[in-house]
Amino acid sequence: MDFNAWNIFWDICFGVLVTLIIAGNILTIWIFFKQRRQKRSYSLLISLAVADLLVGIFAVPFYIKAVVSQGYAWFLISMVADVFTGIASIYTLAVISLERMCAVGWPLRHRTVNYRVYVCAISIPWIIAAIFTTLVVLRILNMIGREHFFYCLVLIPGIPLITLCVANFVVWKKQKSPFRNQNHIKREVKLAKTLALITGTSLFTWLPFQITNILLQLKVMENVHRIEFAFFVIKTLQFSNSFMNVIIYPLRIPEFRRTLFQILNFCVIPFRRSSTKLS
Repeated sequence: MDFNAWNIFWDICFGVLVTLIIAGNILTIWIFFKQRRQKRSYSLLISLAVADLLVGIFAVPFYIKAVVSQGYAWFLISMVADVFTGIASIYTLAVISLERMCAVGWPLRHRTVNYRVYVCAISIPWIIAAIFTTLVVLRILNMIGREHFFYCLVLIPGIPLITLCVANFVVWKKQKSPFRNQNHIKREVKLAKTLALITGTSLFTWLPFQITNILLQLKVMENVHRIEFAFFVIKTLQFSNSFMNVIIYPLRIPEFRRTLFQILNFCVIPFRRSSTKLS
């Protein structure tokens, strides 16, 4: 089997990815939506789950279609979906990290923040994603020079990565303070640690693709067809970032875990009853 060409192996890999991303993020949105009144920060996690859900609905299927068909139109559509959902996701994660930094570092001020600030915090990543996607399309159509676009390619995805690192460092420093022993602060720190874990997995899965993009723009990797296997692996890593959160949330957030078990019990009990009747 030639792994440098699209085959049944990649069909299965990306098909499983689509299923996990869509099912996992629909479940995540449902759980956090039910609990959104308990914590305002859950509204940001819903926005992150929506971005990840769109990866499963649009970005991955369009990428598969573009690779299989080798059509220019599908390549453009795939690029738009990929860039838009990816940038929206990474910027939303950066905003969540800043929100956690404020919650841990300045808890009294954080409690007075009104909901309009959260609406802005949810909207800004999607606006930035739309702007960057437009720039990518203009570059593909040769309406923007390579040099100008290269700065955008490094700067726009680089800003949230730096923000994530700085915000998590500040949280780490603040939670070391001897005055951070209150129960409320402990809960905020625990959620901040969860988001730090999500940040780590996001950097691990997303950075290889970002580095590859930069190398392609610098023409260091001109003949991608010779290393299709590596590129497929990098894309698998990138897309897998969209369901990693679904694995982390039940392990780190008790409210999420309890609601998940309730949903699973609700689904399993009718199945058990039907099985008992049949027997």
